[in-house]
Amino acid sequence: MEEISSPVPQEEKTMGGASKVVNVFFEPTRVFESLKVKPTWLVPFIIVALLGMGFYYFAYPMIIAEQIAKIEANERIPAEQKEVIIERMRESEHPPIWQLGISPAGMLIYFAVASAVLFFVFNVLLGGDSAFRRVFSVYCYSALVGIPATIVKLPLTLVKKSADVQTSLALLLSPDLKESFLYKVFSSFDIFVIWQVILVSIGIGVLYKYTTKKAFTAVCILWIIWIFLKSGLSSLFGGMVSF
Repeated sequence: MEEISSPVPQEEKTMGGASKVVNVFFEPTRVFESLKVKPTWLVPFIIVALLGMGFYYFAYPMIIAEQIAKIEANERIPAEQKEVIIERMRESEHPPIWQLGISPAGMLIYFAVASAVLFFVFNVLLGGDSAFRRVFSVYCYSALVGIPATIVKLPLTLVKKSADVQTSLALLLSPDLKESFLYKVFSSFDIFVIWQVILVSIGIGVLYKYTTKKAFTAVCILWIIWIFLKSGLSSLFGGMVSF
């Protein structure tokens, strides 16, 4: 009598938290297949949030100096108001605790909105079938690209004493064009952002059973729309609004 092999339980396809964190850089398809079975997001979110807080803490003096320079160059702000704003900004060498505290909340909202857009496009507009929590978990794990990004950018920021460290196409343009629309578009084509877009595309392909090419095309269209939208708004407000 021929033996009938029992199906492999779905639990065996899942990976541990630490394993997913490491393998999202080496075997992303396996990681996203695991997330499709058991979506999780807390571990990568905590890691990315701590990285963001750490970077902001150490780069704070450079960030403030560059914001002050923008305010001083902004002719729309009255001189008296400039003095008040700049004086307040110079009060502390380190970011206020409340700013560090709300940073993870802001990041969580950003991740949720980005995931909601992906979920809407792929579930509603493209007729796919997946759960929001799976899309959210894919986005959170893709954000772990922040680890190599911080390893590269934080030392450069401290050495240059400037938060304006580029790993994007903006390197091809003159720094004098920093406030231009073109510079902001070029700076969006950052090597680490592109890496995250690729990871999101792989994850979306796994969740919706699309080819990576089809998923990448759709994700790229959304990304390009976002680039032009944020670059346009930033240019409109004279660089005082950043994303």
